[in-house]
Amino acid sequence: MYVLGINGGVRAGYQDVSTVLVQDGRVIYAIDEERLNRKKHSAGQLPYLGIIEALKFANIAIEDIDYLATHGSTWGEQYEDVLKEYMRYQFGHCPKIIRVHHHMAHAASAYYGSGYDEAMILTMDASGDGIAIQKAKGKEGKIEILEQIPRSNSLGIFYSMMTQFCGFTRDTDEYKLMGLAAYGNPTKISLDEVLEVGTNGFKANPDFLKTLQPGAPQGSRQQAAFSDKLFQLLGEPRLPSTPFSDYYKDVAAASQQKLEEAILSIVKSLHEETGLRRLCLAGGVALNCEVNQQLMNLDFIDAIFVQPASGDDGISLGAAWLVSEENGQKPIPPSNYYLGNLYTNDDLLKYFELTGVQVKNISNPAKQAAELVAQDKVIAWFQGRDEFGPRALGARSILANPQHPDMKHIINKKIKFREGFRPFCPSVLEEDAMLYFDGKQAVAPYMTINYQVKAGHNIPSITHVNNTARIQTVNKDQNPLYYAYLRELKENIGLGMSINTSFNRNQEPMIHNPIEAISAFYGSGIDAMIIGDFLLEK
Repeated sequence: MYVLGINGGVRAGYQDVSTVLVQDGRVIYAIDEERLNRKKHSAGQLPYLGIIEALKFANIAIEDIDYLATHGSTWGEQYEDVLKEYMRYQFGHCPKIIRVHHHMAHAASAYYGSGYDEAMILTMDASGDGIAIQKAKGKEGKIEILEQIPRSNSLGIFYSMMTQFCGFTRDTDEYKLMGLAAYGNPTKISLDEVLEVGTNGFKANPDFLKTLQPGAPQGSRQQAAFSDKLFQLLGEPRLPSTPFSDYYKDVAAASQQKLEEAILSIVKSLHEETGLRRLCLAGGVALNCEVNQQLMNLDFIDAIFVQPASGDDGISLGAAWLVSEENGQKPIPPSNYYLGNLYTNDDLLKYFELTGVQVKNISNPAKQAAELVAQDKVIAWFQGRDEFGPRALGARSILANPQHPDMKHIINKKIKFREGFRPFCPSVLEEDAMLYFDGKQAVAPYMTINYQVKAGHNIPSITHVNNTARIQTVNKDQNPLYYAYLRELKENIGLGMSINTSFNRNQEPMIHNPIEAISAFYGSGIDAMIIGDFLLEK
């Protein structure tokens, strides 16, 4: 049985468009549309290229799809008519459509992806199908909703509003607010009037938000989400073109602290209600790795799973799994999230011929990469299938030496062309991770949780100002070639750890195909690129 899961919509507020193909409960292909059409988040669109690539990858036709699964269960029958017309117009056929609730799709992506038999499930975002937060529990493959919190009381909207106030773009730059927060002092700014946190949850003050009519989508990213009341409380918002003063760093810190307090309160009440000690997270708010660190280290949490594609791109995965489960096909957790396209060496040679680039054949890409990084070169790494979700996990990555004291500055300035305060993440050999980092959970393969950097280790370019790092542990089964690179790097520099940041430039989607890789390589300060069994140097 084939289930094609899609996320998207025809309003500007629906984003992170994606396609997932599930066969008999197993994910065989998954990709974000932005990787293919090069439009960041692809807001207001339905997937097109992703569906084409999924069918091509599986070597099937649209007529072979049994169900088309998506969200929007509350959107009325008119939306189903839109989907039918779209599929028939673009693909000549529309499979049977099943629409599920947005937060049930988030919950399914986390619960079924975790492999846990029984767990708490918390999903949080700005809103979806009118809901901002859903508390649930999973047991023996079934998900039971315990509480749904409406959009009028949304932590996602609160954090997006504060992201805007600090001069960033909402629905896309929340991670920048999180990074900036580490530079501020949360005690200097009070947001108690904006978000009141109690022992069993929180209450957002709607007076600080622009009023939306029932059923209306959020405004565009160019419009402020906050009302004049926030001006009265905090003064003028930061203009995007202006420097980061200490004041806005303090606002960011206060915003992050409020978010942490609210989520910790929710999780504590959920644990008290269920007695469960495993936690599954999804939804855009679940990508806040600083909060996830606090949750991981709670004394009543034994295990935590954060869905790697926790944003709305994960909706396609959760919807497909829900439909599979309802039709007797048990969802199977992927062993890894390298689920996109694969380019063979023969494919690569065709692209090199098209672009006229000169390449060198290499017999051992892992060894070659480690030797270059040990020389303090910054390299692009293009290997295997695309990662699904927003994190580079060693398939479309930029790699560098974490011991170099200025490497963070070099990559931000010459390659990523972005703000200098933003940190970089480390990939580390799974067996070595706890030598350098503190955290209750020894395995963290998806860069979704912060860890404390242990004292006495000289790894400045992956250590944030608050002494944390969002780590990716790597083992041989997860990604044999990338693991081999880290082993070779350990032989060269004495450390099985590498800077790993996404292979893209500022404001661009992550690299998908070889043409984009070549363009980004020559359009930035990257020193060398290892792509398949080939080396490009400048």
